[in-house]
Amino acid sequence: MVTLGLGGGLAGNFKDGSVEQMAANVAVLPLSILVSVISWMLISAKFYNTPIRLKDTFGLNRGRVKTCLAFGLGGGGVIIPVAMFLMLLTSFVVNALADEAPEGQKLVTVIAEQAQAEGGLEFLIFFAFMAVVVAPIGEEILFRGILYPSIKQNGYPKVAIFGTAVLFGLFHVNLLTFASLTFVGLALIFIYEKTDNLLAPILAHAFFNAVNVALILMASKGIPDTGMIQ
Repeated sequence: MVTLGLGGGLAGNFKDGSVEQMAANVAVLPLSILVSVISWMLISAKFYNTPIRLKDTFGLNRGRVKTCLAFGLGGGGVIIPVAMFLMLLTSFVVNALADEAPEGQKLVTVIAEQAQAEGGLEFLIFFAFMAVVVAPIGEEILFRGILYPSIKQNGYPKVAIFGTAVLFGLFHVNLLTFASLTFVGLALIFIYEKTDNLLAPILAHAFFNAVNVALILMASKGIPDTGMIQ
């Protein structure tokens, strides 16, 4: 909360709606997750005789690199068309029921704008790096690495599966992508369970976002109305 508050204060120093403010908002969440994880590890070390290591906690010391690559990249490839279909279906339903079409995901629009803007390469690289590298690591640590196993181990496996998947969809604060990203959350849990290693859903998440960034860049001559970046 402290980190989020400081990040919000920093973002408030920039012009509302500016690309600098968007960059500050995008950067603060992964930093907050990192601070939370470090704090959690330090606190847990005070209550356990044997300190908990990150590798043990997230299964990163179990090897299975080939398995993680197969499930991560292969799972990401399967997730993409299903998620896109759900997004298009949601868009069709919402447009049919609503008087005005809802806005697409803000980060998607900003990436498209920076791809078109003169001198926007630096911000474009920053946002793409955040979407493809930083966001998958931070969000997988939070959702599949901490929330999901914590709820499951406390005796609520169904709540862990569906609750964290729905929370993952809500986390991105966009009506058009809610159903598709809830499905993505369920798929990433499946990948995590099959590999018992957080590396696999991180790879699937990164691959999903990378494909979406590539599609945004290819369509950047006309800013897309919708898009999915987790």
